[in-house]
Amino acid sequence: MDNWSYSRAGVDLFKHRSMHKHALKLIEDLNKELGYDINGLGGYAASIKLNNRSIVLHVDGVGTKTIVLQKLGRLRVAGWDCIAMNVNDVVCDNAKPIVVVDYIAMPYSNEEIFREVIEGITDAAKVAKVAILGGETAILPDLVSGVDVVCTVLAIKEKEKINRVEIGDIVVGISSWGLHANGYSLVRKILESKGLSYEATVEGINLAEELAKPVAIYSNLMLELQEKELVKAAAHITGGAFLKLKRIIRHDIDLVLEIPEPPKIFNVIMKLGNVPLNEMYKVFNMGVGMVLIINENNLDIVKKIIEKYGFTFYKLGKVVEGNGKIILNINNRAVATL
Repeated sequence: MDNWSYSRAGVDLFKHRSMHKHALKLIEDLNKELGYDINGLGGYAASIKLNNRSIVLHVDGVGTKTIVLQKLGRLRVAGWDCIAMNVNDVVCDNAKPIVVVDYIAMPYSNEEIFREVIEGITDAAKVAKVAILGGETAILPDLVSGVDVVCTVLAIKEKEKINRVEIGDIVVGISSWGLHANGYSLVRKILESKGLSYEATVEGINLAEELAKPVAIYSNLMLELQEKELVKAAAHITGGAFLKLKRIIRHDIDLVLEIPEPPKIFNVIMKLGNVPLNEMYKVFNMGVGMVLIINENNLDIVKKIIEKYGFTFYKLGKVVEGNGKIILNINNRAVATL
């Protein structure tokens, strides 16, 4: 049986990090030369000081999920996801999203596709309480063959986020709505290798319904938690999945986590592609879309606020002395060390 991985599907996370490292070096040198006051490069939401305000610009897209959504006739979800991915990222660094612009690329002019995507963008913007300043619709025959949807969000940091994580702090998780918008290159390759359509039913799971689920919007919930100063650190579990947690811990601590049993769709993907379990936790959110580190004394109030917004709360584990590792267990059985 074939063993599928993200790199085999065309996404090499090691090379991805290497590219980011090279870009960060160039950007840091440029900003230093120009004398700009930049904070948080390499995190979720780097900011620049303008008139004593910390301004954030952040960009993200929906990626190859749009290939699936177009075939399923659900491109409205792509518009929604574009907003969700961006606002969820910036709130991790204590920034309040204010306004977005969008970029929609298509191989030919198609009013129906455009309407679907832009209506999804406005749907999500209304929920996330962000204005839309405009955008770009690019018709690119020969350059693109599908639909690419990207958004840029402007956000404001009322105060810089300081990493106050301490040994003994509690790690909690917030449920996802499914795959969100990551790992679709791997999912598509697995399904294609099995000759399965995106509308197939496997082990009682309707793939169309699962693959077209939108990204949950966490920004309103996160802003309330941060306004009450209940969050020490936060990680949006997107590309790189649980490797994202390395962004919020220091080299002298570990996170030891008891991960909840993932929703069935993730087990179906793992079995169909014979994907190693530790690889799954480097690619997919596995049912946990946001991870927070909080003080143990705030556990009850954080749980109450998360559930108020309709999400499932998970107590995942603790911060312990260590050397920068993420240790994942299921039913007290080690599944991955990242």
